[in-house]
Amino acid sequence: MIIQKGENPSFIMRTELCDPFGAGDLHPLFIREVLSSGNTGSIHWRDPGIFPDPEQDTSPIVQEIANVLDMWSCIEEGFKALDPSDQKAFREDENLTPPVFQGFDGSHEGEYQGVARFMIGHLQCFTKFAGRDLESYHPVVERYRRVMQAYHPISEQMDGNRTLTVSELRTILSCGE
Repeated sequence: MIIQKGENPSFIMRTELCDPFGAGDLHPLFIREVLSSGNTGSIHWRDPGIFPDPEQDTSPIVQEIANVLDMWSCIEEGFKALDPSDQKAFREDENLTPPVFQGFDGSHEGEYQGVARFMIGHLQCFTKFAGRDLESYHPVVERYRRVMQAYHPISEQMDGNRTLTVSELRTILSCGE
């Protein structure tokens, strides 16, 4: 069942909001936040398996934000693993996107910012970004999309046990400016 933002959820029976077999961990306050925020498409990020087909329950924006947060987690981890001289060179290179997730512009990308806050704060996904100010103060979605285009083929070739290299980071971060 997909509940769209603005729909009245009062028709939902209580048994549809909790696992009748006791296996799930859905709390009424969490459900209220999901319904009032309109982030119903992201519920499977916290509780996978509750809804039959999470692919259908995920809005394109939720999926895009999850991909962006995953990408920035990998970029920041790779940057952190660099030696200090390489980190300094990255920070000083004005042709590179800064190697840190900057959030979204609340004025122009409010839905993106809201979903990111919900995923990080309420779903407790991508907790490395918890406590950060997710306000970029300027539109970033198009930049993140360009960075994602460079990141995606590199990430597909990566072994899960390593961080991004200096060369890979430079390739990825040069696409954002």
